[in-house]
Amino acid sequence: MSFDRAALATAVQQLAKRGYYIGTSSWKYEGWLNQLYSQRYEYRGKVAMKRFEQNCLREYAEVFKTV
Repeated sequence: MSFDRAALATAVQQLAKRGYYIGTSSWKYEGWLNQLYSQRYEYRGKVAMKRFEQNCLREYAEVFKTV
């Protein structure tokens, strides 16, 4: 199953324009790697946690406007 991050971002932005804000209960979820988050956090088959924790909120905010 593929995940269309750009389509999700567009849909969420359209809802926000109408006053509906969609988010999740957290932004630090490794399970979203290669879906919501890019592959740049993977290093030698593992998640580079320090880099992930420093940058994941910025990447999350590109799609969702609230947590």
